[in-house]
Amino acid sequence: MYTSVDLGSSSIKIVVSRKVDDKYYVLASTCVKSRGIKRGLIKDKELALESLKTAVNNINKDLGIEIEKVLFNFPLYNLNTTIESGEIEIENSVRGEDIRNVIKSTVKENISSNLEIIYLEPIVFELDGGVQAIDPKGLETTSLKVRLAVSTIEKSVLYDYLELFQEAGLSVDDLTYGIVGDYTESATREINKRLGAVVNIGYSKTEVAIFNKGIMLKGETLPIGSRKIDKDISYIYKVDRDVALNLKENFASCSFNYADKYDDMEVTNLAGERIKINQFEISQVVEARLQEIIKSVKLEVNNLTNREISYIIITGGITNMSGFPYLLDSEFDIEKIISNVTPIGIRSSIYGTCLGLTKYIDKKMIFREIDYNMFQESDEEKLTEKKDLARSDNLIQKLESYLHS
Repeated sequence: MYTSVDLGSSSIKIVVSRKVDDKYYVLASTCVKSRGIKRGLIKDKELALESLKTAVNNINKDLGIEIEKVLFNFPLYNLNTTIESGEIEIENSVRGEDIRNVIKSTVKENISSNLEIIYLEPIVFELDGGVQAIDPKGLETTSLKVRLAVSTIEKSVLYDYLELFQEAGLSVDDLTYGIVGDYTESATREINKRLGAVVNIGYSKTEVAIFNKGIMLKGETLPIGSRKIDKDISYIYKVDRDVALNLKENFASCSFNYADKYDDMEVTNLAGERIKINQFEISQVVEARLQEIIKSVKLEVNNLTNREISYIIITGGITNMSGFPYLLDSEFDIEKIISNVTPIGIRSSIYGTCLGLTKYIDKKMIFREIDYNMFQESDEEKLTEKKDLARSDNLIQKLESYLHS
C-alpha cells in the first residue's frame, strides 16, 4: 500500500492505493487548491502548509486512519543527470542484496555529501567476462559492476520540502522527479526500448524530459502553463480569474474545430454585467495559447537532444479538454501518447503523476527484493476489511452491505 503526493502550483493531489495481483486499486484520493507554491517551489511556507494539511485531513477522513508516510513527486528543478560506475565482489549468484550493495557503493564513492539523490536508475550490470545484464539476479559471478544514471540537488533545496511535510505530520519515505511518474504511468514495453520525450503541462510551468530506454537523460522546465489561458480569457472577456478558469475547464474546447458555433454561456463580467460567451470564439482563444505552448515544447525537445525522438508522452490537466489530440498533429508526426488515467477514484490525468510514482517505487522495490509497505499491518486490515457480500440475496442488499462495510 502506498501514499503518493504531488505539490502543484494550482492544486495538491494525494492518492492512496493498494496493489493486488499487479493491479493498483485506489483507496482514497483528494485534490485541493494549493497556495504558497509557484512553479513547484515553496514561496510561502505557511500558506503551503495550510493547503497540504487540508489535503491530508481529507485523506485521513476518507480512510478512517491517519497517513504517516508518503512518496513525494519532486518538481523538475535543476536537473543534472550523470553516469556513474561501481563494482563489488560477489559470492556465488547475485541477490537483491548484492544489487542494493553495488548501488550504495557507487553512490558513496561518486556523490558528494552535500548533495541529495533525486533520481537513480541502473542502466546495465556487468558480470564476469564482460557479460551484461539488465537484471542479474540469480546469475553466477565473482564480481558485479553497474552503470547508473544519477540526478542530484543540493540538500538545502530539498530540506524546505521535508520540513513542510514534517510540520504536516508526515515523513517522506522516498521521492523522485514527478515526470518519472508521468513516464511510468504511460510507457509501454515497446516505449521502454526507444528514445522519446515526456511533457507535463502544468498550471504555471511545463516540464519536458528526454527518456532513452526508460532512463531519464535530460530535462528542463518552461515558465509557461495553462494559467496563461486563464489570463487570456480574463483579459479578453473582462471576467474574474475564477470565472475564466471555470470557462476553460467546463465550456471551452482546445480546438475550435471541436466547438459549437451556436453554444453560448452567460457569465457576469467585472463590471457586473451579464454577457454571453460563444464556445467557438472562446475555443479560438484557448487554441492560440495552447499552440504557443506546444511550439515551445517542440523547441525545447530539440534543444535537449539532437537525435530524432520516436514518441512523445503528454500529460497534465489541460489534456482532459476535448480536441487536445488535434493540436499535437500539426507539430509532431511521431507516436503521441496522451495520459489516460483509468482506475476508479482518479479518472483524470491530474492524478497520473501520483499513480505513476507509486508504480515506479513499487517496481524499484521488487527489483531490489525489498519487502515494502507504507502502512502498518493493523491499519491495512482496517482498510481492506469487507463484509461477505455473497450472503446478500439481492443487488440492493449487496449495495447496502458494501456501503456500510
